[in-house]
Amino acid sequence: MKTLQLHIQFFRAISVLLVFFYHLELEFFKFGYLGVDIFFVISGYVITSRLYDELLKNNKINYLSFFIRRVKRIFPVLFFIISIVLIFIIFFQPLDLILGNITVYFFTIFGLSNLYYLFSKKDYFDNVFEDVFGHTWSLGVEEQFYLIFPFFLYFIYNLFTKKNNQIFFLIIIILSSIFLTFIFSENLQLIFYSPIFRFWEFLLGSLIFIFNCKYQIKNSILSILSFIALLAFLIFGFYSNNFFAILTSTLLASAFILFYDENNKFSFLFKNKYFVYLGNISYSFYLWHLPIIYFYDLYFENVLIKAPLTFFLTIFFSIISYSFVETKFRYKSFKSNSNTFILSSLISASIIFTFFYYITFQKSYENILKKYIKEFVYNINYLERKIDYSNRVLFYKIKFNGHEIYRFCAQENTNFELNNNGLRKECLKEGKIKNRLFFVEGNSHTANYIPMLDKINLNLGDSIYYEHNTEILTSKTIDKINELKKIYNEIIFVTNIENYNLNKLDDIKNKLKNKIKILLLSTIPNLSNNSEPLKCFIRNTDCIYYKIDDYNVRNLDNYFNLIRDFVESQKNRVLFYNSYDVICSSNECYSYKVGVDKLSHRDKSHLTVEGSLSLKKNFFKFYLKNYN
Repeated sequence: MKTLQLHIQFFRAISVLLVFFYHLELEFFKFGYLGVDIFFVISGYVITSRLYDELLKNNKINYLSFFIRRVKRIFPVLFFIISIVLIFIIFFQPLDLILGNITVYFFTIFGLSNLYYLFSKKDYFDNVFEDVFGHTWSLGVEEQFYLIFPFFLYFIYNLFTKKNNQIFFLIIIILSSIFLTFIFSENLQLIFYSPIFRFWEFLLGSLIFIFNCKYQIKNSILSILSFIALLAFLIFGFYSNNFFAILTSTLLASAFILFYDENNKFSFLFKNKYFVYLGNISYSFYLWHLPIIYFYDLYFENVLIKAPLTFFLTIFFSIISYSFVETKFRYKSFKSNSNTFILSSLISASIIFTFFYYITFQKSYENILKKYIKEFVYNINYLERKIDYSNRVLFYKIKFNGHEIYRFCAQENTNFELNNNGLRKECLKEGKIKNRLFFVEGNSHTANYIPMLDKINLNLGDSIYYEHNTEILTSKTIDKINELKKIYNEIIFVTNIENYNLNKLDDIKNKLKNKIKILLLSTIPNLSNNSEPLKCFIRNTDCIYYKIDDYNVRNLDNYFNLIRDFVESQKNRVLFYNSYDVICSSNECYSYKVGVDKLSHRDKSHLTVEGSLSLKKNFFKFYLKNYN
C-alpha cells in the first residue's frame, strides 16, 4: 500500500502541474486543463480503496465517519485559503469585480461553485483566466460526488456479491455516462460544470480499484507506455474535439494506474520524493495557484520570471497551508462531546455567511450597513487610493445631469420621477425653453457618448434626454417621441450605429416621421481580443492598438460607406457624427498612454468617462456648426 500511495501521489503531482502550466498559458500545456479530469480518476480510485476495504472488513460503511473525514480533509484548508484570497481581493483587486467574487466564495464554501458557473452561463475557457476563484468549480463536482458515492458503492456491493458482477455493472454505468456526455458534447458549459457528466470519471477510478482487487494485473511496459502516451497527448494535443480529449486522457490515466507495477525500472521517478511531496500538498497547491497567477497577471507583464516566481510562491504558500492547516485538521481526532460544538459552529458560520451574502447584494443607497462597508472597502483598496480606479473605469458610474444612468435611465429601472411630459427627471437636461430636444436612446455603445453629451454647453433652448434600452425605436418610444413633438419645436433622435445593427437604419428611416430629425453616432475604435487596457492602466504600461487592424477585422470601410450613403439619401434630415478619427487620429493609437496618464477604453468596445470627454471639444464644434 505504501508503494501504491507513492505512485498515486506522484500522479497527483503531475496532474496539478499540468493545470498550473495551463493557467500560465504556456503553449506546450494548452491542454493541461485535462489534469483536472485525471484528478477525478485518482479521487475515484483512492476513495473507493478506502470504502471498499471498510466494506470487506465490516460489511458496511460508517457514513458519519466518512463525511467527517471528508469535511476535515476539504473544508478547513479551503476556507483558510479562499478567505485569505478574498481579503487580498478587497485590498488589491478592482472593486467592480468584488460582488462576483463574493458570490463564488459563498457558493464554494457550500460546495456549489460548479452549479453557479453552470447556471450563470460562464464559459470555462474564458472565465478561468478572469476569475480568481475560477478553478473552484472542480471542488464542487468532487464534493457532490462524495455525497452520493458511499451509498452507491454500498448498493452495488450488496446487490452483487461477486466482484465480476460489480465490475460489469460499473462498466455499464460508465459506458452509458460516456455516451450521454458524447450526446451533449457540443454544450461545453454543461459537460464541464454539471456533475452528471463528470461522475463517470470518478467511477473509472472505482472500476480500476475493484478490477485490481479481482485480477491484480501488473505490467510495467503498459503502465509506462500509458504514462508517456498521456503526456504526449496532453502536450501535443492529438485530439479532434473536447469530448475525445477528456475520454482519451482519462482512459490513459486509468491504464497507468491499472497496470502500474512497483518493480518497474522507472520506479525511481514514480517514487521521487519531490514529486511525492508535491502530490501530498497538491490540494493546497491547486487552491493557491490560480489566485497567485491571477494577481501576478493583474500587476505585472508576462515576462520570463512569471513561471518560476508564481511556482515558487505557490509552493511556499502551499507548504504553509498544508503544514499548519490541512494536516492539523485532517488528522485531528475530535472528542465525542465536541460534536455539538462543531455542529453549532457550522450552523453559526452558515448564518453569518448568509447574512453577509445578503448584505452584499443590497443597494448601498438604500442600506446603511452596506453603504458603510462599501465606503470602508473603497478607503482601504490600493487601486482606489493609488489611481482612483473606480471613478476612472467603472461604466455603471457614468452620470447624466448628476444621476447614474444605470440606476435611473435603464429600461428596467423603476427608481425615477416623471415630469409632466412623461420624461424621467433624472435623465433629462432641460433647457430654458422647449425649443429643441435631443432624444438619445441606445445600449451601452450609445452610453459611450453620455459623459460627452452631459458636459457640452447647449444653447439655452436645447434639452437632452437619455433612455438606456437594448432595443431602439420600440412602439412605446415612437409614441413618446410623437407626443414630445407637440411640446418641443424640434426633436432630434440620437443613437449609435454599429456594424451589428446597421439594419436599424431602415427602422430609423421608416418608423420616424419626416419631421423628426436624426443624429447618428459612429462606432468607436475597437480593440483586439488580447488587448487589456485596464491591466495596462494598473501596471502603468502603454497599451497600443492599430486602426488598420480594426478596419480589417470589422470591415469598417463598408460600414462608413453605408452610413454615408444613408446620410446622403436623407439630406437635411440625418447627420452623422464620426468620433472614430477623433479618438484614433493615426494608425497607431493608445487605449492607455503612460506619459499623459490617459485611459480611453475600459474594454474592447467601451470608452471610459475620460475617453468620452476627449470628444467634447470636437463634438461641440459639430454641434455649433449644425444646430446653432
